[in-house]
Amino acid sequence: MALTTYRLMDVTTKIGSGATPTGGKEAYLETGIPLIRSLNVYDLEFVYKDLAFMDVMQARKLSHVTVQEKDVLLNITGASVARCCPAPKELAGARVNQHVAIIRADAKRAWGPYLARLLASPLYKDKLLATAGGGATREALTKAGLEQFEVQLPELEAQRRYASILSAYDDLIDNNTRRIAGLEEMARRIYEEWFVHFRAPGCEGLPLVDSPLGPIPEGWTVTELMDFCQRITDGAHKSPPTAQNGRLMASVKDMTDWEFEPSGCRIIDDADYSDLVRNDCKPLVGDILIAKDGANLNKHTFLVCEDLDIVLLSSIAIVRPKPETHKEFLVSALKSDAVSRRIKDSRTGAAIPRIILKDFKRLLLVTPPITLMQQFDKLIHSVHSLCRRLSRANRNLRAQRDLLLPKLISGEIDLSQAEELMEAAE
Repeated sequence: MALTTYRLMDVTTKIGSGATPTGGKEAYLETGIPLIRSLNVYDLEFVYKDLAFMDVMQARKLSHVTVQEKDVLLNITGASVARCCPAPKELAGARVNQHVAIIRADAKRAWGPYLARLLASPLYKDKLLATAGGGATREALTKAGLEQFEVQLPELEAQRRYASILSAYDDLIDNNTRRIAGLEEMARRIYEEWFVHFRAPGCEGLPLVDSPLGPIPEGWTVTELMDFCQRITDGAHKSPPTAQNGRLMASVKDMTDWEFEPSGCRIIDDADYSDLVRNDCKPLVGDILIAKDGANLNKHTFLVCEDLDIVLLSSIAIVRPKPETHKEFLVSALKSDAVSRRIKDSRTGAAIPRIILKDFKRLLLVTPPITLMQQFDKLIHSVHSLCRRLSRANRNLRAQRDLLLPKLISGEIDLSQAEELMEAAE
């Protein structure tokens, strides 16, 4: 397969970022013109959660960064620099802020959906990260740097055909992601209905009594988190050096809503790993893991359901429930809006917000009778299990998709083989 080297400026008609509307977050609306921020842009995936909106007057001031179908969205600053995805077609007309660049392919030389996948591939991701770290500004991609950034492209028709196959993986991932979101919302609503609005089965008409968290049904209690647990701790406070071979070490950046993303984890040698296992930095089946530090504080909370050959850094809190604790109830409580707000309100750290474990252990939770927790666990277990299976399926699909592009370009597999792999994945 013949490849031609181009600078991005030679195969694009636009490279540019936007700005934050006057007033910042306070100016955002519930509906209106979408404003895409770096938290929406992941590698080959657009995350709609926390998508901001603005009014028409604000959008007019950003008309020069109006998103079009087949645009490429690229994060250009901060910890998420170099994350890249195709712009969803339903977001044509949206705007981007100053942390996201629009890259618009010249239709005569480049196909936008292919270019997005190329820039998100491991080879080009590493090159973008090197470019971002090589300038005067820490972790930033500049317009000038992107214009000179070099890519190797096959002929246009091949780009279209490759992108078509790869987008089929994206469609499967998107479908699974939407199913997970629907299941999560259903579980959240059931928890809220039962344990926030007190409409659990058999609780109709129960008188309310005062508690430290406000009125609760008679016979219910308010319990400290530690009373549910054998142990509440975190991972290692000292990070061993990275090794070429060994075992995985995860930090908060490697967490998702349901599991770890192993591809981003660092490798440490076996001796350091064994030392951290002895120091209880390895999660066990039945533990609940919580993002403890930084911008993702309490954003990711999940139950460990299989043995993980991994150790953790201190940015992750480890909640180890007692054997008799109803784990699906506890993890749902910790993920609930009301409890999440209390966790975030009690956080500390001016530069890096963090959960303080001694305070976290005393976190108050509304606690229903055991029979209700049992009933809730039985109902929600199948919902959460399906979410975990779909999340794992997405991880496998992403791995297959990310391996496919270099193999197509190198000629290791041809289009017919790629199509067969796609059918098997379905």
